[in-house]
Amino acid sequence: MKTEEFGNFLRNVKRQGKQTIDSRLSNCRTIEEHEGDLDQHFDQGRVDQLLDRLTYSTEDQRLGVPKRHRVPIGGNVRTRTATLRNAARLYFEFRQDPHPHASAGHANPPPVRSSRASRAGRSAKPWPKWEQAGDADILQLVRVLTPLVRFLHPDIVAAVVEDNREHSSDWRAKFKPIGIEPDIYLWDGSPCAFPGIRRYIGKERASYRQNLTPRDGLRLDDNNYPKQLWAFVFTGEPFQNKGPGGYHLAHLADHKEYKNRWREEFGLDSAAEPGPLFGLYTSPANAAYVPKNFLRPTDVVYSLRALLLRRAYALYGSICRLAPPPLVEKQLTDAAWHPDRFDWCDPVGDMDNVREFLKYRQDQVNQGLETRLAGMRSQTSGDPMPRSETDRGA
Repeated sequence: MKTEEFGNFLRNVKRQGKQTIDSRLSNCRTIEEHEGDLDQHFDQGRVDQLLDRLTYSTEDQRLGVPKRHRVPIGGNVRTRTATLRNAARLYFEFRQDPHPHASAGHANPPPVRSSRASRAGRSAKPWPKWEQAGDADILQLVRVLTPLVRFLHPDIVAAVVEDNREHSSDWRAKFKPIGIEPDIYLWDGSPCAFPGIRRYIGKERASYRQNLTPRDGLRLDDNNYPKQLWAFVFTGEPFQNKGPGGYHLAHLADHKEYKNRWREEFGLDSAAEPGPLFGLYTSPANAAYVPKNFLRPTDVVYSLRALLLRRAYALYGSICRLAPPPLVEKQLTDAAWHPDRFDWCDPVGDMDNVREFLKYRQDQVNQGLETRLAGMRSQTSGDPMPRSETDRGA
């Protein structure tokens, strides 16, 4: 956390007093202690995820829903969580503003110090420099993790790919007139499970909550649609906001637009650059279930994320094209990270409920198309577009 600069931002831009500034800095330190460095969340495009976890509504409190963040709270969960969320939101607002705040309102603003340091009349001491995990340590950690990672059986992914081929002409013909580029979702050999459905990005969260039609898509989602295929395979029903105990679904390659990491994750088979990678969002070839007690290692350990992506290529590369052209599997430069050098569990799932899933996903895509067309017609006629249950997604 950029403590001094953030404190000056609160003082000079937000006009907050010293006691409030000290409280906001303390709130942010508490968040970092349990949720990780705020600058890493910002730099790696994970702002929305953190703010989502730091949300606890009155309805959550009434129903006794467990908090989603890791910060221990002894008092009122809702009010304390709201305080933490407000502090994090202010910090991300500070990081997003490109203008320097150290001089805002003052020619030479004094540095922000903790109340204890101010009382003592001296600057706070620097943090100690502790030993970091080396490559060998990370490799050892990954060897413990890989046997626990769950990938879907290739036959299941192949069924999605084949179904995309069957519907591709029809969906492409319907996507084009409503302003959606089909290649974003339906490239040749695409394993995208829900063409046209993508995760909301940044300020689109408000559009998601209002069921507004997004750019380059039929519908925005809050991370449910990537789990639908898994839910059908293992429960025979659509996803019901509860996955396998102790596991969370991890995307292997970045599917968002802002600060996308495709240059780190893929190679290129031409000089062209890819368009939006929204089709990776619901692709079963781009996801795996990872144990939660490893604290989301795929978010911060690039070598692990790259290894899991290579494992996906090994499982599915012969039956689909994992990413749209011109993206291809990145060349391996360190033999120690070849997937064959690690232990893996067998792919999971069977085909019993896949047919039901394919029918469900076809209905979801068709409903999205109908809603989009109804919206276009209402704009032409000037009539308000009626909202239906299908507008709410899965």
